[in-house]
Amino acid sequence: MKKLIAAIVITLCSSSTFAGPIVEVFTCELNDGKSMSDVNAMMTTFNRMLKKAGLEDSYTAHVGFQQVPVKKNSVNWIGIAPSGEAYGKANDWFNGSEDGAAFGALYNSIYSCDHSFLTFVTASSE
Repeated sequence: MKKLIAAIVITLCSSSTFAGPIVEVFTCELNDGKSMSDVNAMMTTFNRMLKKAGLEDSYTAHVGFQQVPVKKNSVNWIGIAPSGEAYGKANDWFNGSEDGAAFGALYNSIYSCDHSFLTFVTASSE
């Protein structure tokens, strides 16, 4: 029994030790009539909403356009949370608050996304 408990503790400690930030990436395309100026204005709104919710240290987002291969009207959303717990707080805000719903509507009015992925960073170059 002691060996089982020790194995569980070691597993829990090692998995949390190696799990770094969480990164999510969405590949998107601007909706008709929208531009990168609209995307930049949306990011200003997003930053203000994160600060209002007290989540500015829980999630950081970056947007850009696809460079290689060139993809016309592309927008890439890259979101980074320092931990699973921080990501969960941001996700709860996005899915469970009026401001989160309002931001989701704004986000969808500017561009549409067709692919995404979420990953834990387990190692980084120095």
